[in-house]
Amino acid sequence: MMKLLQKTAILLPVLLFFFFIAGNAEAEGPKEINTEKSPLHRSVFAMPVYVVLPDGCSFVKSQAGCVDKTKKVSLESSVIRLPYSALLEEFTEENLKKASMELKMKNEFIWNGSSAILMKIFQKKGSALVGKWTLVVDRGEECWMINGLYPAKDQKRGEAVLKTIKSAYWENEKSSSSAEIPQGNVDVHGTPLKLAALLDGAVVYTKDGFLPTKKDDGSLFVVSRLSNTFVTPDKQPGFAKEKLQMIEKGEKIDIISEKEVMIDGLSGIEIVGYTSGEQTKLIYQTMLFDGRNSHVMVGIAKSDIPENLDLFHGTAETFKTAR
Repeated sequence: MMKLLQKTAILLPVLLFFFFIAGNAEAEGPKEINTEKSPLHRSVFAMPVYVVLPDGCSFVKSQAGCVDKTKKVSLESSVIRLPYSALLEEFTEENLKKASMELKMKNEFIWNGSSAILMKIFQKKGSALVGKWTLVVDRGEECWMINGLYPAKDQKRGEAVLKTIKSAYWENEKSSSSAEIPQGNVDVHGTPLKLAALLDGAVVYTKDGFLPTKKDDGSLFVVSRLSNTFVTPDKQPGFAKEKLQMIEKGEKIDIISEKEVMIDGLSGIEIVGYTSGEQTKLIYQTMLFDGRNSHVMVGIAKSDIPENLDLFHGTAETFKTAR
C-alpha cells in the first residue's frame, strides 16, 4: 500500500504536467465555426445575419429584432461603430460589474471567417435574473452584436437561445463601407449611471443598466455622433437648437439656457430645456464639433431635475474623443 502511494505521488506531478501541456495546446488559437445557411434560417435583424429560431416560440418583430413576450425570450442586434479590438476592451468583468452584469463565460472563435467572441452574461432586473448570450463579430471598422435574452433560471430556454445564436450565418466579406473613426466616450465611474445598451453606434446609460429604465425619474444619458457633418462656428448654435427639437418627437422644447463650452479641446454648445407637454421633462444636450463630425450627448429626466442636471453636466465634461 505504501509503495502504491509513493508511486502515485511520483506520477501525479507528471500527469499534471501532461494535463497542462494538453490544456495549453488546446487553447492555442480560437476554434473555428462555419455555419451553412439552411431553409430554416430567418432574417430577423436589420443586418444581414440569419438565424434558426427556437422551437416552440411565437416571435413578433421588435425594434431591434424579435421577441416572444410569453416565453420571455428575445433576440436583439445592433451595429457598433467601433473596431473589434477596441470594443473587446470594454467587455471586462469590471466594466460589466459596473453595469450590474456578471460574466459567466467568454470564448473566442473564428466564425464564418470573422473574429468573434461569445459571452454568457447574467443581469439583475428587479427581482428577476436575466440570462444573455452575446455574440460580437468583427466587421472591419465596426462590429455586429447579437443578444439572445431568456430567464436565467430556465436552463432549457437558455440552451435553445444558445442554439439559435450558434446557428448565426452571414457572408464572410467584412463591411468596407464604413470609414468612420471610433466615437468618443464619457467616464461614468463614481456616478449612478450604468451601461444599458449599445444601439447602432449610440451608447446609452441609465441608473439601473436597463433600457427602458425602471427608475422613477426615467433618466438616461446617450452619447452618439453625427458623421461627416462639418458645421461652421457661426452655424453651430442654430444647428444644435435644430437637433435639440428632434429629441422628443412631437414635443416642443423650451430652451432655458444656452452657452458655449470647450471639452477635450473641442468647442461646442450646451443647451438646457424643458418639454412643454403635459409631463415636463428635462432635456440636456451638449454638442461638440471636431471639424468633421459632431459629437452629441443628450440627457433626459422627468423628475429630480436639479440632481439630474448636475449629473448630465458633469458627465458631459468627462467626454474624450477616441485617439
